[in-house]
Amino acid sequence: MQLIFALPLLFVVPCTAFSPSRNFAIRKTKLFSGEGPPKYDKVDGLLRVEPVGEGSVMLHIDVAGDAKLEYLPGHVFALEIEDKEGASKEAAANEGWARGPYTISRATDTSLDVLIRVVGKKSNIFASSPAGTPVRFGGKFHVPILDGIKKDEVQRAVFISTGVGVGPCVGAIELALKDPAFPRIELYPSYRTAEESVYGSYLDGLAKTNPDKFKWKPIITSVSGRISSSEEALRVTNTGCEFGIEDTHYHLIGNAQLVVEWKEGLKKAGVPDDRITIEQYFNHKAEPDSEAVENIASFISSSCEVAT
Repeated sequence: MQLIFALPLLFVVPCTAFSPSRNFAIRKTKLFSGEGPPKYDKVDGLLRVEPVGEGSVMLHIDVAGDAKLEYLPGHVFALEIEDKEGASKEAAANEGWARGPYTISRATDTSLDVLIRVVGKKSNIFASSPAGTPVRFGGKFHVPILDGIKKDEVQRAVFISTGVGVGPCVGAIELALKDPAFPRIELYPSYRTAEESVYGSYLDGLAKTNPDKFKWKPIITSVSGRISSSEEALRVTNTGCEFGIEDTHYHLIGNAQLVVEWKEGLKKAGVPDDRITIEQYFNHKAEPDSEAVENIASFISSSCEVAT
């Protein structure tokens, strides 16, 4: 079944965001326009839920019919599930279906994976659903992660994430590793606790299989503090001085405070606008920590030679 519906005022802040606008490559976008919310085709799917870390689940969605999908990691789409108890505020205006914007972690032409944090009524509906639960989805918003990276102009891509922001990063990394022309990739996901971390063994395997193309290290903030808390903590991302300031692309995804701190710190260090892409998931009103911004700027500028 394919029907056309309108997406309500759903707030997502991506930019050019597993088992970019070019002007600073940042877009803060509500999924609606002056003429009202956008319309999108709805596709029927079947849901399977996989717990992957403390407080997080992967939503596996298979197309229920013969529709063929064209999504990539970092695309944002609208996902709906029937809310039989009316727990979500969107259900009343959407035929009893809860819905929201989600970022795709992985996609095939017949399936989607979406990593979510279970934190509210809507996410609990998804997380508690038995295998085979019907869902509806549609729309395609924002630029996929890899499309925001000028792979022919950089020597390294660094992905910095918090929480479930690691999901789209891993999906993008999987695709990048299949492309011989893509530069080396580094992933630094942050979690509050070790129990909240996801896919550690899988990422270890990717690094072992692709030692010259991929490295990663998780940051457990309850143990080591935030990655931007000091220049010493930032050293986890240091790969030496073989790269100039313009040789690395940074993709920042997750907690808006971290994203903004890194964005401002990188800009202050001299990283060009088109070498930064972002997606903010939550905490949009939090003020950036000026000390963290200074730590990032100082570390990046001292670790890289400014290209001339």
